[in-house]
Amino acid sequence: MSEQQQLSLNGGKELGKLEMTKEVVYTLNGMGLLAFFAFGFFFMSLYTLFTGNVGFNFTSGTILISVALFVGTMVLHELIHGAFMSKYGGKPSYGAGIAYFILPYLYATTKTIFTRNQFIVIAIAPLVVISLVGIGIMAAFPSIAHWMLIPFVINGSGAVGDMWVTRNVLRYPKHVMLEDRKNELIIYGKETDKPMDMSTTGFGSGFCKVFMLCIFALGFLMTMSPIILNILGVESFTLGPTNSIFTIFEYKSIGEGFGFSLFPLTLVAISVIVGVVYGIINAGKPGNHVITG
Repeated sequence: MSEQQQLSLNGGKELGKLEMTKEVVYTLNGMGLLAFFAFGFFFMSLYTLFTGNVGFNFTSGTILISVALFVGTMVLHELIHGAFMSKYGGKPSYGAGIAYFILPYLYATTKTIFTRNQFIVIAIAPLVVISLVGIGIMAAFPSIAHWMLIPFVINGSGAVGDMWVTRNVLRYPKHVMLEDRKNELIIYGKETDKPMDMSTTGFGSGFCKVFMLCIFALGFLMTMSPIILNILGVESFTLGPTNSIFTIFEYKSIGEGFGFSLFPLTLVAISVIVGVVYGIINAGKPGNHVITG
């Protein structure tokens, strides 16, 4: 810790902390799924703008490259966090974990205490850097623009935790100091500063939790349904209006096998509706808090 940081904490107090509670994990999962679709749509819009194409194909031979890009993006994300920690005097260490057996994650952490604005730069740096580099490569090399899909979408959806922390940290005055303890963030301030409190059981948390559960439940049911329909000898089955934007699921027996189609946008729309209804009903109920003073 630098002398400036030590002086900043003299006579100070702990104003609160951000903790990785189960409610927060549910919220971040839901936000991550929404961000996945949002960044996917944004990428496809940019792809069409730079290449003039509306789609592309990944062959079976590209599986290893796709896996490498997926893992490489997550690792690069944390390395960028670490690079900016080093820029502000920290000595980063890295690791991996799984929160409440729900949310797998990689992390970069350090024992150094940062100012609020330094911490915000550290938090959002990977999202900004990887996104700008990805867009630059798409614009400069359209022939390989499709390979930016995985880094662009994975980095964007994976950054929801960084954006969530940034949003909460911005509620504090800029003179506060922040200490990252891997699974919790401690906020220190002056004796005259007031502790802040934020509930995780409001509309946003309820919506994200139910949205996420609905997506997984519907996805699982739709994936298992063709096997069950095939065993029962069903020739064809459609859930929702046929050949419509409101079609949810289609199944058809083909010789000795079967084929089926899922419609992701419809599944997302259903999950959003259920999440909104639950969020409205659940908003304002007493529950856990993620920031405690």
